[in-house]
Amino acid sequence: MAWLASAAGIPETELRAVVSGTPPLASQLGALAPALGFHVADLHVIADVPVPAALTPREPTAGAAIVGLVQILLALPTDRRAYVHRLIDQLPLDDDERPSPPPLVYDQHEVGSGAILANLLCLNRNLHSPTAAAKILALLTEGRVYLAASTVSGIGRGRLALTADRVAGFATTLGIPGGDLAAITAVELRETSEPDDPLAAEMARLLWNCRPLTTAQVEYVRDEADSMLVAVPDGAPGADWNRVRHHHGRWWGAPRH
Repeated sequence: MAWLASAAGIPETELRAVVSGTPPLASQLGALAPALGFHVADLHVIADVPVPAALTPREPTAGAAIVGLVQILLALPTDRRAYVHRLIDQLPLDDDERPSPPPLVYDQHEVGSGAILANLLCLNRNLHSPTAAAKILALLTEGRVYLAASTVSGIGRGRLALTADRVAGFATTLGIPGGDLAAITAVELRETSEPDDPLAAEMARLLWNCRPLTTAQVEYVRDEADSMLVAVPDGAPGADWNRVRHHHGRWWGAPRH
């Protein structure tokens, strides 16, 4: 406790009061987030404190475009993905007033940790739709966590239990260490020998970096990425190509090597 108070620059008495149940202030969360290794907006969600409007995703309607962008990027080689990341970084940010942030879809006070994870993924990454969240979970975990949209909603509403696999999948998709989510949710994760997936971690960062973009900007980036796909040669071995979409009788994708 003393270390965290020092690292965050918060008096230890204030920190102990928060741990004892005093609702944290936004300023305290802003100081605690870097010390704990969280994004400030994520720590607001975890603490069940409304995220300030300036820290909310730009538009919550970008989910479908983000899913399409991630699906394409997972197929592209490193240099092409790097170009897309630079493109996102160079897009101008709209300083106009943001739309009012939507209310928390899932009641964390009543439901607890399931609602926290659903709100982190659906609302704090501008996916919003449980359908988009479910697709992102499946893409970033390579199908290991394949949930229906109704299952994501059921977790957020406390109707379905969190399992070790589900918590691990949320951790990968959110870019939050599994041990941290295990502590927050009180779900013990299984010991695993699987190595960390650098590509999944890269896509988790992409989700975060898309938060300040408008839906039109995400669609523009997605279309730019889509233009990098090439026609897969007829009879090409499946192991040599990442196939993304089938159009007019031909697969489009990118070579794996």
